Amino acid sequence: MHLNSKSIFLRRVQEAFLLRKINKRTSNHFISVYKKFDSNKRSEADEKADELLAELISQSSLKKRG
Repeated sequence: MHLNSKSIFLRRVQEAFLLRKINKRTSNHFISVYKKFDSNKRSEADEKADELLAELISQSSLKKRG
């Protein structure tokens, strides 16, 4: 299994956000800047991981509201 630095970085940003180490605005900034300078094509695994993380974040935010 090949892990690239992009996958690791994006997962760390999401993890920091979920653990409330950084706020949503900072998280979005890190991600947008990283994607702007990323020259590699996203892999299918990255797409799937992003979908799963988005689902986790939405479930987490629903629990906080409820």
